[in-house]
Amino acid sequence: MSTGSKESSEESPLGQARLRSQGLGLRLSCCFTILFGCNYAALHQGTDLQAQLASITPEDLFSLAVSHARSGDLLRAEQYLSAARQRGHDESEVVYWLVRVCVASSRYQSALAHATDYLRDHPSDWSLRLVVATIYEALGDVARAQSELERIVTAEPRRPLPHYRLAMLYRKQAAGQEQATAHLEEYLQLTPDGPHAAEVRSALSEVTETSTGPRLIPYPRTIVSGKEAP
Repeated sequence: MSTGSKESSEESPLGQARLRSQGLGLRLSCCFTILFGCNYAALHQGTDLQAQLASITPEDLFSLAVSHARSGDLLRAEQYLSAARQRGHDESEVVYWLVRVCVASSRYQSALAHATDYLRDHPSDWSLRLVVATIYEALGDVARAQSELERIVTAEPRRPLPHYRLAMLYRKQAAGQEQATAHLEEYLQLTPDGPHAAEVRSALSEVTETSTGPRLIPYPRTIVSGKEAP
């Protein structure tokens, strides 16, 4: 997705939903006041929000939504995002921010509704699907999280993060250790210096120790009547 949704880094998708600082949000609000002039200021003075929104371009609505999201005004951000979407702004950008806003306000079911609705028409948006898997996992729906991750690694096997996330889910299952090992190894092969590399190597080391058992130290021989015992 655009606007940073297709980042190549190994950051958690839920971590991507964190809002910027309040100070930055206030500075952005001032910036947008200058850029959009009286239209922006009038949004807070009139009584008919929809009528006011109709006088602003979809691009400006989207920019205002992002500004409000970063300053912590999540309800207003969602209103502007929905308006921008209805007015024809790029849907992938709008959905990305709608999901971010809903996650930031702990409205996970709403975030899922926005994402799954979009994925029905754009099933190959793997970055958004990874976010969906993360939300399902946070809600405790491991089966759906695992299903989404399996779908991603099947279609995009060169993406390291889904392998890591899937391995972590399999590690919690008694019957999933073999699958967990396979995905851990694949992660290291794809990104040996990735942010989770140390954790993955430690997990693989534990698997090796469990499968081979502890190393046995020979019992020291004793001396019997001046001779070594057999």
